[in-house]
Amino acid sequence: MRFGIRVPTHGTARASAEFAKRVEDAGFDFMWMPDTPLLAGRWRDIYVHLAASALATTKLRLGPGVTNPLTRHPIATASAILAIDELSEGRADLVAGTGYSSAYIIGKKAATLAQMRECTTLWRDIFAGNRTELGGLAIELTPAAPKLPIYLAASGPKMLRLAGAIADGVLIMVGASVGAVSWALEHVDAGLADAGRTRESLKRILVVTACADDDKRRAIDEMRPCAASLYRHAFADTLLARSGLAVPDQIPPQPQVYPDLHHAVDWEEAKRACAFVPDDAVEALVALGTGDDLLQRARALETCDVDAIWWRDEASYAPPERLMNALAESVLPRYRR
Repeated sequence: MRFGIRVPTHGTARASAEFAKRVEDAGFDFMWMPDTPLLAGRWRDIYVHLAASALATTKLRLGPGVTNPLTRHPIATASAILAIDELSEGRADLVAGTGYSSAYIIGKKAATLAQMRECTTLWRDIFAGNRTELGGLAIELTPAAPKLPIYLAASGPKMLRLAGAIADGVLIMVGASVGAVSWALEHVDAGLADAGRTRESLKRILVVTACADDDKRRAIDEMRPCAASLYRHAFADTLLARSGLAVPDQIPPQPQVYPDLHHAVDWEEAKRACAFVPDDAVEALVALGTGDDLLQRARALETCDVDAIWWRDEASYAPPERLMNALAESVLPRYRR
């Protein structure tokens, strides 16, 4: 199984490049960076950061985690990721989602399934070197880049099914419990069946939000907003039930913190606003504890037949230093023996 890590575009591109080199030296396979322009006025352009990281590394795969078809036109995204692929000599990944956490910044709703299908088809045609109509001039990519993968991020049943039907891989965003992941994969497999595709044609990648801390009580408190962010989904009751958790009679509305719960600038405020999430839900939906605890969670999730884990911590405005070090010391070398 492959391992990646999320690094936000906070700080300078030079700092991201230096961190990317450390990520590569630690043994990770990929590093993806979130693409929400100017989040809270603090994030910067992802492709500048990816370019700097490409120049600082030789093996690490790089890409947006995740981009969307709203804040950047799909043709602009195609041009940018192709430049990263060329600069890195074939190490780029294109990872796209509906832009839930990005769309509100520009006053839009998340992209529809039809928009996601349309942009995926556009990207695939362009990368394959097909003559592609853009509504104005047609283009034909020279040289073609047919090996540049297109992954779709998905949480809900319809998006999971779409990813199974049309993508090179699916980034599953339903928390870190085996039950919730198994539920998500049922919908991915339905999409594969719809399209007459095989399991081997699709990479299955999990987003696992994690906290490395020997003090489990402190880790639970720190990660409560991350678990609470999953409660916003219309299918939250299913995620809770499939995770073996009690389903409340009424799921509270998402707390309103700036700029949103998962990227709160004031994390202490976010923690106070999420007191409604019980401890057992945090432990089920988030990986936390010692390095050995994280290793055991990875092994449990492996039983779901997944190909990779993309790890992320709770921090949106700092690199994941503690998590990277814990994974590099306790998980990657022991898991790969």
